[in-house]
Amino acid sequence: DTTVPVITLLGDNPVTIEVGDTYIDAGATATDTYDGDITSSIVTVSIVNTAIVGVYTVRYNVSDASGNAAAEVTRTVNVVDTTVPVITLLGDNPVTIEVGSTYIDAGATAADTYDGDITSSIVTISNVDTAIVGIYSVAFNVSDTSGNAAAEVTRTINVVDTTLPVIALLGDDPVTIEVGDTYIDAGATAADTYDGDITSSIVTLSNVDTAIVGIYSVAFNVSDTSGNAAAEVTRTINVVDTTLPVIALLGDDPVTIEVGDTYIDAGATAADTYDGDITSSIVTLSNVDTAIVGIYSVA
Repeated sequence: DTTVPVITLLGDNPVTIEVGDTYIDAGATATDTYDGDITSSIVTVSIVNTAIVGVYTVRYNVSDASGNAAAEVTRTVNVVDTTVPVITLLGDNPVTIEVGSTYIDAGATAADTYDGDITSSIVTISNVDTAIVGIYSVAFNVSDTSGNAAAEVTRTINVVDTTLPVIALLGDDPVTIEVGDTYIDAGATAADTYDGDITSSIVTLSNVDTAIVGIYSVAFNVSDTSGNAAAEVTRTINVVDTTLPVIALLGDDPVTIEVGDTYIDAGATAADTYDGDITSSIVTLSNVDTAIVGIYSVA
């Protein structure tokens, strides 16, 4: 018997499995023209290590009872890593910060079923500009040693302006003016940490009526481009009447009459810059006694 037996593989060749999986070989059969089925005599040698990515070989050999050795048959086993790593954000998402602040990202971690912790391999791309209000992103990417790229993970960064502008009065507060005078307000300035000088955006509301004595106000309001409204600032305007009325005598002064005659005073008129004719409000005090010679007065 000089005829060599024949080995026939069962299953696929090559075989590809994921690293970490369990590998069960499909085996082979062996037949010999003289001995028949000698599958049970096959010697299988395998170096497959499913814990490590690589290309492995399973070898099959057999000899018949006459010592004829079959041609060796091999199966190639490819242990591969096709599982993508996973990126996990640290900290909040989204993050909201005040414009002008310093932004320090909380980062992320990356884990791979084969490579383990690959956080140090993360590539971070950020377009955050804390000097300008807007919506930004920080993107995290990583690939494992087998070239499997994780799904990109992003964090949204909202750079906002929530700081209220500040209004500062120019001139005095309160202001006191004479009724009838012209009032020109000294105005105010407005400053915002983000927009800068927004004085030109101030809205002024005034109920001042210099023709009428009273207490009035001038209100100043402003909002920045982010819609933050400043605390309203007001100036008090006191419209007052401090001008004295003027009394004008009617008739002669002095007046000389004969003792015993009847005295009728010619009276007076009174005018005020605000109230106008206030003659009717004159209070007259007289000590004239025409029965007695003397010098008297009418006030």
